[in-house]
Amino acid sequence: MARAGAPAWQGMTGARRIQAEFKHVKQQIDAGQLPQIFGIFMVSDDLYKWRFKLKNFDNDCQPGRDLNADLAQLFRKKGQNHLVMEIQFPQSYPSDPFFLRVISPRCVWYTGHVTAGGSVCIEALTQSGSMGSWSSQYNVESMLMVVLNNMLHCESYYVKTASGPGGQSGPLRIDLNGAYHHDVMAEYTEAEARSAFSRMQSHHKANGWR
Repeated sequence: MARAGAPAWQGMTGARRIQAEFKHVKQQIDAGQLPQIFGIFMVSDDLYKWRFKLKNFDNDCQPGRDLNADLAQLFRKKGQNHLVMEIQFPQSYPSDPFFLRVISPRCVWYTGHVTAGGSVCIEALTQSGSMGSWSSQYNVESMLMVVLNNMLHCESYYVKTASGPGGQSGPLRIDLNGAYHHDVMAEYTEAEARSAFSRMQSHHKANGWR
């Protein structure tokens, strides 16, 4: 049993841990404590696969205003005003990190730490062995806060890759102009997300984390 003040999942692993975290995150969303996140559910009742939606980014900063404007334009064009995200947990969670990706819409490559294949690549969601890599003490809620922050507040630099064209990083933007895919609403596949994640890990292994 968790000690007083400790999270409900303290000492839990695997399915019990994931179930406890899902219940907690849903309670936080329902209470309005996670205002950017809504509509969370288990895909086909699969405990190890969650989907949720993101919108209402921070209007107090320019990157947040830009992303909100992108989503408003997306709604006018395609009828969707949010990002659809997916989490996949390994059986070994929390010893190993979960995999996080965008489902739709398509994003501008390398912005907001979203790879060309839609996966989210931040140091804390990898097992790179670096100072900032995954720890079993992390949890879904805290990592989502890190991801939301990194989507808006990230360094702008030119990303060089061994197998792709590279591109300019920066705060997250939606590919409204079809620069990277002809259909902004075409869902990223899991295969392209995992492939892009692997490529970016290799890039960071060779060049370090910014």
